[in-house]
Amino acid sequence: MNTKLRALSAVASVLLALGLSGCGQSGSTLSRVTGGTTVELKPTDMVHGNKDASVTIIEYASMTCPHCAAFQKDVIPLINKDYVDTGKVKVVFREYPLDGAARMASAVARCLPGDQFFSFIDLLFKNQMNWIKDFDGNGTLNKEDILEGLTQMGRIAGMSADQVKSCADDMKNLALVDGNWMEGQTKFNVNSTPTFIINGESHAGEISYADLKKILDPLVKK
Repeated sequence: MNTKLRALSAVASVLLALGLSGCGQSGSTLSRVTGGTTVELKPTDMVHGNKDASVTIIEYASMTCPHCAAFQKDVIPLINKDYVDTGKVKVVFREYPLDGAARMASAVARCLPGDQFFSFIDLLFKNQMNWIKDFDGNGTLNKEDILEGLTQMGRIAGMSADQVKSCADDMKNLALVDGNWMEGQTKFNVNSTPTFIINGESHAGEISYADLKKILDPLVKK
């Protein structure tokens, strides 16, 4: 096994050992991380909006994080309306799974292209407590329960049960997810979700639309 595969395998072990309840170390209070880092888009990045937009928001998020779900519900529609749809800003979604369930969900989403990908993560966030549940009723959340929940969500997105299972186990998809997790840690010091990299500057924790607007408007006007 080469060095990269060994590293990703270690990442997977850490993620699968994590619980389902939190969003990392912060996640409720916005804190600015100083010392911006130049960010280049990757061919595997999922980009919403005009790729030539002068302002780039990279969101590191976990599909099981309630703060990420709240941002998706309350803030993303406003960003899309005022900044993305007008060509001023592009939003890049990078996976930062905090547990095995989020890792599986992200792998399933990776099977869907473009707008379908973003529609699916929106569906997962809106129905977070519907697919993260004890379907067996034995008091323990396990992989089979998560797969059952993801299969229900997949049906809404037009995926069969076999497709969902195949995507959840797809090694290429899992490697992309694990790679984003690792890069977030090593390059941007991400340790909680959501974390936002806005034109190279990192902002950790939940962020309101009003606070985000204060950051974006000066950048858009440059």
